[in-house]
Amino acid sequence: MHTFWRLLGFLGPYRGGVAASFALAAVAMGMGVLIPFLVGRAIDDIRRGGADLTPLVWALVGAGVLRLVFSVVRRLVAGRVSLGVEFDLRNRMYGHLQSLELSYFDGQQTGQLMSRSTVDLQAVRFFLGYGLIFIAQAALTIAIAAVVMVAVNPILALVALAPMPFVPWVAWRYGSRNRPATQEVQQRIAELTAEAEENVSGVRVVKAFAQEQRQLARFRGAVKRVFDQSMVSTRLRAFYNPFIGFLPQLGLAALVLVGGRQVISGVISVGDFVAFFGYVVMLTSPMRTLGIMLGMAQRAVASGARVFEILDREPQLTVPAGAPPLPEGGGRVELRGVSFGYDGGEPVLRDVDLDVEAGQTV
Repeated sequence: MHTFWRLLGFLGPYRGGVAASFALAAVAMGMGVLIPFLVGRAIDDIRRGGADLTPLVWALVGAGVLRLVFSVVRRLVAGRVSLGVEFDLRNRMYGHLQSLELSYFDGQQTGQLMSRSTVDLQAVRFFLGYGLIFIAQAALTIAIAAVVMVAVNPILALVALAPMPFVPWVAWRYGSRNRPATQEVQQRIAELTAEAEENVSGVRVVKAFAQEQRQLARFRGAVKRVFDQSMVSTRLRAFYNPFIGFLPQLGLAALVLVGGRQVISGVISVGDFVAFFGYVVMLTSPMRTLGIMLGMAQRAVASGARVFEILDREPQLTVPAGAPPLPEGGGRVELRGVSFGYDGGEPVLRDVDLDVEAGQTV
């Protein structure tokens, strides 16, 4: 959870865009919830023999147009936020890598660093720019639809919404099982990227020693590990996402049973029943969206943890404050009694004396 809150910190410079996205989503969802209500009123007017349906028709068209406009603008705003977050993340990652000492890179695979700088950052960007807004939009749709349903008919609303409390439990269960699987997938992808980078950059050595088949077998093994671990995560999504979408169907069945009897007995009108039916159908999509976005959130948290492993690494060599700039050199290098070892280990250079003139290669 700590990683999740740290990821949200990257949205700080874009508070205005995030707030605008939420506001636009709220209006768009409000128009969406209004449509079933207007359809219900139109059906009741038709049954009563109402002659002029023009106002309701125009209201339906207006609600649809407003929903379209606000949805388009929201996507544009969210897209700008998403790309801005990605821009900041990439610059911060690259800048931090530049500040680290050379010994850090001696112990890291280039492919691992590339994977974290591309694949992991993209997973974070998609969630912060789109996933978070979609989760809020889905939750807002459920809340608005529930309020309208309770206002129209509290008893029928309770019947139709009875399965909804199970959604948070199923989502929590899904998240607790999918989080470690997602983290393992990201690690396997990084290993695959490292394998590919090393083989491409060292292709001359591979060919010089005729090791093509051996390296191909290693690469196939890395691909197989990504496939196997991805299948674990896919199996979880294959069960939990449809199951979350199935819960509103239970409410739909209960609505048909109870609401149908109320229509027959005259307790509610056909229009109210159709409006309720539309609301329960409308809840199916947000429920599925929640399942998909929760998976995206898990990937973002797993990727964020891998990104923070680099960003939290403090440089061991820093330039003191107020240090004077180095003077222009003539290109000559002179070493006297130099000894060097990696991370305090056995010295690889001991008492080296060296003179290298400008333009000379050693």
